[in-house]
Amino acid sequence: MGPAIPHNLLRMSFEHHEEFLAYVRDNSKLLETIWLWHETLGNRDEPIQLPGLCDICECSVTFTCKPSKMSEGDRFAFRVSWWSNLVCDCKMTTLDRAVLRVLLDGAGPQDRVYHVGHRSRFRQWLSERMENLVSSEHEEGRRSGEVENGIRYEDLTALSFSDNEFDCIICMEVLEHIPDYRAGLREMARTLKPGGRVLLSFPWLGGEHYAHLIRAELLPDGSINHIHPPEYHGDPAKEGGILSFRSFGWKILDEVRDAGFARARATFLFGPLHGYMTLLTPVVIGVR
Repeated sequence: MGPAIPHNLLRMSFEHHEEFLAYVRDNSKLLETIWLWHETLGNRDEPIQLPGLCDICECSVTFTCKPSKMSEGDRFAFRVSWWSNLVCDCKMTTLDRAVLRVLLDGAGPQDRVYHVGHRSRFRQWLSERMENLVSSEHEEGRRSGEVENGIRYEDLTALSFSDNEFDCIICMEVLEHIPDYRAGLREMARTLKPGGRVLLSFPWLGGEHYAHLIRAELLPDGSINHIHPPEYHGDPAKEGGILSFRSFGWKILDEVRDAGFARARATFLFGPLHGYMTLLTPVVIGVR
């Protein structure tokens, strides 16, 4: 169907926070060494170029990124966001490639896949390889299922799709922008077939954080209460970006299960040869 299973790629999955904490206790020296290695590698002023093998492109590539200057007092003068800024020749980030890797580990070309998003290189890759792909955008004032100029519009909290319609749903960097994200989780569970998977990514607190960091909340009168200074993320469909309501802790795994999924786990990928440079952020997988 697509890329072969890559070499030298470590996959670690945890279904509960306690399981992760136990692993960290037993492997603290190794994890500290890996963290120090990639942070030291990113501590430079010039752009970074790393030769490797992209398991998505299936070819030799150069992974590139540009370190960001840190404020005075930080342990490192420069740091790299390996998850979001390390880009392959195929123009996809580590986040993009990690989600695709997890998708390809369990998907076939005939699978019916719903991607929550439309304008991205990621969606283009899917459309070229998945025969039964559905993608959508969200826009205020649009009803779910509305189609205009080839773009389908959906509200994740009230999808227009039938029950048990999809083999896989991919929802990347979306849930943090939805006030009632639990309704979105329930809708994705409803529209997946039994045994189907949802692949999720979002701002991840990780580590010892079980609870979410609530940045803002939607009040009954429709106004927004900002608990922390507003944080806006880039959105190709909305000039000025879109407000983030939260960053997620390990509690999300329990919430995925509560929404109707039989299992939920956080899967971390690590393989420098393939451009997976960090063990700090997972792909969250729910199995219906």
